[in-house]
Amino acid sequence: MSLLQSGNPAMSALERWDENFTDSATRPRVMTIGGTVQATAILLAIVAATGVITFQSIMKASVAAGNQLVLPGWAWPGMILAFISFLVVGLVIYRKPKAAPIIAPIHAAIQGVWAGALSAIIPAQFLNSMEVFSGGATTLVAQAVLATVGICAAMLTGYATGILRVGPFFQKVIITLGIGLLFYIVALFLLQMLGVGIWNGFRDTGPIGIIFTVFCLGLASLYLLLDFKFIETGVKEGAPKYMEWVGAWGLMVTLVWVYIEVLRLLAKLKSSD
Repeated sequence: MSLLQSGNPAMSALERWDENFTDSATRPRVMTIGGTVQATAILLAIVAATGVITFQSIMKASVAAGNQLVLPGWAWPGMILAFISFLVVGLVIYRKPKAAPIIAPIHAAIQGVWAGALSAIIPAQFLNSMEVFSGGATTLVAQAVLATVGICAAMLTGYATGILRVGPFFQKVIITLGIGLLFYIVALFLLQMLGVGIWNGFRDTGPIGIIFTVFCLGLASLYLLLDFKFIETGVKEGAPKYMEWVGAWGLMVTLVWVYIEVLRLLAKLKSSD
């Protein structure tokens, strides 16, 4: 089954596993909701730890420089590494899901650096320096974290009650939109490196720019449903224990994406006040 049909790399990993273990008697220790929740908590704790360290390092350096954004030398390479590692880890988990318990925590640490750096960069893009470095960025980050928790809870409730359903057509639409957004990000990055200017929806604070960010946030939120579907399917079908880390990895990546889009939206709306 293709990646487009599957919905996400985690679901593809489950499908590849299911092809190899059709006999329930040959299946190893199974995936559980509790185990997946525990793995997710570990990954999010790693993200939070490295994210806080990165955010505080940037904020302290920026305040010391006279309330001007200062990024450590490792910040941009770390962010580029985070983007590349997402693609690489997704491919590795698709091909070798047994590696997830090892590579997922490593990727979580890299994701934390990316999220922590953007937590300082995004407010600095849209708000004045004095406001950002006198507590404005910290406030936006706290609001974004709470909003992310709320969105996750709402999507989980909708999924658990059957209000939000995940069918084959829904999965195809969501993954197609996600691939399209990924191509736009890559094209935007490459064209800017070549000095070619195109509309940047991530920086635009006008009505269209805000609508674009709302779209990105909505898409990220819908991807949570794919993660919930994967976890539910894995548990029902008795997937092996290591698939808990595959599900946890997918959920972690989506939650970080939701957080970044919430933060960007809040910063854009704040800049329009």
